Amino acid sequence: MSTLTGMTGMMPPQPLTAGMPDPPTIGKQKDAYMKMLDEQVKQGTQVLEAQVKHQKEYLLGQADQQKKQFIMQIDMEVKQQEMALDQQRMEQLMALQQQAAQQKSALEQQSMQLIMEYQQKKAEEEMQKQQFEMEKKQQEMQMRMHEEMSKFGGMGGQQALFGQMGMQMPQGMQMPQGMAGGLQQPGSVQVPAGMQTFHYGPNGELVANQ
Repeated sequence: MSTLTGMTGMMPPQPLTAGMPDPPTIGKQKDAYMKMLDEQVKQGTQVLEAQVKHQKEYLLGQADQQKKQFIMQIDMEVKQQEMALDQQRMEQLMALQQQAAQQKSALEQQSMQLIMEYQQKKAEEEMQKQQFEMEKKQQEMQMRMHEEMSKFGGMGGQQALFGQMGMQMPQGMQMPQGMAGGLQQPGSVQVPAGMQTFHYGPNGELVANQ
């Protein structure tokens, strides 16, 4: 009886797993946490990708804006250089045209001067020719008169010559010097005393000497 009494006073062992989740519960919890972690990773990845995408777009936008500004600056510099080159070309062209105009003017003046000199020499040449022809005709006339007078001789010859020409020799008229004694050599003709002489006027006409 005592033995039974002592045995009935013993307490059974407490369960060690009391309050602990069992393996299926742990598996479920694990799966839930894994799913939650995957979802967080997914969301975090999406957020990171969105941030990176936004940052890339921002960088690309900044780069594109800087490119445009740089291109605009380069274009402005090119335009300024083109304007400077055009201005330089215009100045050089004006200088070249001015130099050519000056040379043309000098050439025109030189040409006019040469033409005037030629015309002056030509006029002098014509005057010399006319003077030569006049002197030649005077010399030929003197030679003919001398030959005619030589046929008759002296003053009688002069009277006879004037008689043949139907003219009366004026009283007191004598043979001019140079005609009675012979003719001068060509090129050194001397006008006998008493014979009318001429000279050239300003327009090339013959004017009797006073």
